[in-house]
Amino acid sequence: MKKKTGLLLIAFLLFYAMIHLARYLPDLYTGKFSLVDERSYDLRLLSLIADILISFLFTISTYLLLHLYYPSKKYLILALSLIAAFGLCFIISYSAARWPAEGHIRLSRFFREHILYNAFYTIFAMVFYFIRFSQYKELQQRELALQNRDSELSFLRSQINPHFLFNNLNNIYSMVYHQSPQALAAISGLSEMLRYMLYDTSETISLEKEIHYIEKYIALEQLRFEQPGQISLTYPDNAAQIQLPPLLLIPFIENAFKHGAVAFDHTWLNISVSITAENKIELQCVNEVGPKHKDQTGGIGIENVRKRLNLLYPGNHSLDIGQQEHKFIVNLKLGHT
Repeated sequence: MKKKTGLLLIAFLLFYAMIHLARYLPDLYTGKFSLVDERSYDLRLLSLIADILISFLFTISTYLLLHLYYPSKKYLILALSLIAAFGLCFIISYSAARWPAEGHIRLSRFFREHILYNAFYTIFAMVFYFIRFSQYKELQQRELALQNRDSELSFLRSQINPHFLFNNLNNIYSMVYHQSPQALAAISGLSEMLRYMLYDTSETISLEKEIHYIEKYIALEQLRFEQPGQISLTYPDNAAQIQLPPLLLIPFIENAFKHGAVAFDHTWLNISVSITAENKIELQCVNEVGPKHKDQTGGIGIENVRKRLNLLYPGNHSLDIGQQEHKFIVNLKLGHT
């Protein structure tokens, strides 16, 4: 925690004025207060400045000792240092008070008249420090929570890459094994997509870019088949103006290809992306269900998306996944991050 001695001085001056005003309130109330002072103006000004400086000495010494020993939990050293500093400041205060009075102020009288105020200055420093310390700890907790959130998001995003890579390498392996003429195109498409995933590290991208990524993914998946399956993909014209986290929509498309019933004579996959009047993103992905059952390692992408949505859109999204007859339906609505 950084020292805020300037802010401490300003707060102290306000506190000093307040308690000295409170000192004269009873006299003001009873009508006994008088501004008559027989000393010269220069002497009065010098006396006021000296009193403020010595009073601030109690405050600044307490604040610096707390700053030095409290965070490291050296409580015994702190307590002894505070007592010693208070005693030393009191001696300095008494010595300064004796100088213009030529030593005619008794210690007992000075103690009775000033001990309460000196204690107030010390307590003020403690209150100021602990308010600052609590704000500092709260800020630390917020920064830690933000760092944990960013770390978890980075981890979740990093899971997408090997998951995607694993699936497509299997596809390419199968093409190469069967000497498919589409193998080279598949390798080129995979290289382009990996370049996007590795080098585009922005926190958000345009919806247009995400849709372009989906189109590349679909083209790569279509290479597995002798003839492309029938797919419908619709999106708005103003997709370039809307931002969203990268790689957020692709797991639903990947899941459709992995478990859907690819058809060549009719549309088996409908992907619709729209933007509402409130600039919210809506995705609907409907695919026909294939005969394959979900394997034990499936669902990593969807579960990954759920976690990312909870971190990126807490309380500001909805994800409904269900099945009706022979169709698997995904409805996703995204608010603002």
